[in-house]
Amino acid sequence: MLKTKAEIMFTLEGRNYSGNINLRPVFSFGKGLLFSGAVTSEHDEYLHGQRYIVDINFFTVEDEAYEVIKPILKTDMGLTIQEGKRIIGLAKLLDFAYDS
Repeated sequence: MLKTKAEIMFTLEGRNYSGNINLRPVFSFGKGLLFSGAVTSEHDEYLHGQRYIVDINFFTVEDEAYEVIKPILKTDMGLTIQEGKRIIGLAKLLDFAYDS
């Protein structure tokens, strides 16, 4: 599993997201690589346009998938947050570790 700390911001106007549910949007790592990530933090709600520091666990990034994304992973890399094809926010990786 890929464990990350990231700064996120939801950009879809007029929509806030609850922090009380298991928020699992899709994150685009570029090059067509999309992975669902479970967002956790102490925040009860994520307000549009505000920045939050959160933990994101990518449960589907296991050995083979990690080998594919490992060369592109960098701190401060930008990711898009998506619901399907619709971009709903932006993320910046602050730290990451792989736990096999």
